[in-house]
Amino acid sequence: MEKDELDSTETFVSAGRGTTPAENTVRNPQTVLVDWVTCSFVSASNLHQVFNLIGIDTLENLETRQGSRYEFSGYDLTYKLGQIFLLHNTSDNRWLLDMSGQACREYELISCFDFVTLFGILANVSASYTRLDIAIDDFQEIYNTNVIRKAVYNKQIVTRLEDWGNNERGKTKHGRDFLTMDNFYLGSRNSRYFINFYDKKLERKNKGLDVEYETWTRTEVRLKDEYAEMFILHILESPGTIGEHIFSLLNSKIVFLKESVMAKDKNKSRLAKDVKNHTRWWRKFLNTTRNLPLTVYKPSMPLIHSKSWLLHQVSVTLAMFNVYLQDDDKYEEFIKELVMTGLDKMESKHLKRIEDQKAIDKHITDGNVSLEWFKTEIAPALEKQEQIKRSAKDKRKHKESVLDAYWEQVEEQQKKSAIN
Repeated sequence: MEKDELDSTETFVSAGRGTTPAENTVRNPQTVLVDWVTCSFVSASNLHQVFNLIGIDTLENLETRQGSRYEFSGYDLTYKLGQIFLLHNTSDNRWLLDMSGQACREYELISCFDFVTLFGILANVSASYTRLDIAIDDFQEIYNTNVIRKAVYNKQIVTRLEDWGNNERGKTKHGRDFLTMDNFYLGSRNSRYFINFYDKKLERKNKGLDVEYETWTRTEVRLKDEYAEMFILHILESPGTIGEHIFSLLNSKIVFLKESVMAKDKNKSRLAKDVKNHTRWWRKFLNTTRNLPLTVYKPSMPLIHSKSWLLHQVSVTLAMFNVYLQDDDKYEEFIKELVMTGLDKMESKHLKRIEDQKAIDKHITDGNVSLEWFKTEIAPALEKQEQIKRSAKDKRKHKESVLDAYWEQVEEQQKKSAIN
């Protein structure tokens, strides 16, 4: 077997569903997530009903303004909830939902629906999609941006995409020794599908954010118009994970050939038909991606929130034991027993929260929080936490009530249509 070949019997680790805080768990080798959604639909429902339709019932901090951004001309009202935008054309009852990557993460926090459920709900109101981004994050460096760049330069790629682009940024005093951005893309901004490979770790470090992973490469698949709609239709109607749908798309659109086989045969289309001629790293990436379900990122709460929880939920119980024991030494032993039991149960995620709180404490002097830091970091985080206080049981009830109300509305409309 050549060094670049991959035995077809080789197996890969598949990532499980990320229902626990991403920062609190050992990162899976790969994850896949929805990273942009833009769609429009027609509904006679009011603002609160439309937000309920997509699984959001908390509209505190909702911003409203007249008009819309230039790329969404024709909408006379814009509603902004965090980074989630909902636009309304009151003349024809058309709504537009626009969620960037950050907005998608916020949606996962405050909605009682996951994205697959959301897509199903939107399908029932005949939503039309103009953009859908799916991001695959790789934390084991199956390949990096330079590997893709080199393969394209060497003409190892077989694809119908005609264009490629390169985007590097850095500091003049460092030349290329210190980059602040490194991405490479296939396709043009006008393509119906567009694939961007970039160094996510580098991007976050340049924003001043801590990154605990040694390597982090993101492959971003951007689908537009009918490609976005076809992909969502496959998710809703076909069995399998979202990773399998991404595998099917990429496997049919892009192949990277080994340099060694290209030296023997110049017909790249013929070579691409045999998987043995594909590069090992591309095959490994696709096969690993194939197993991935949709990941949901949930950020960890600062340790100070645990203190607040203790004060509100546990303090009375501890006071009861103090009164019951009627002995300071016995009560101290009781507290020590609790602490020792907790220490035995502590895992890496708990240590991570301690370090996070220490980082927060650096911005606090004599009990006073830095105003600028509070505005940019703490206040937004607290607002998000307030929005996700609903229990899982309450979320299920809300989801059921929304669906019941929606289907009642559909049945009522069908009755009216039958009468007319």
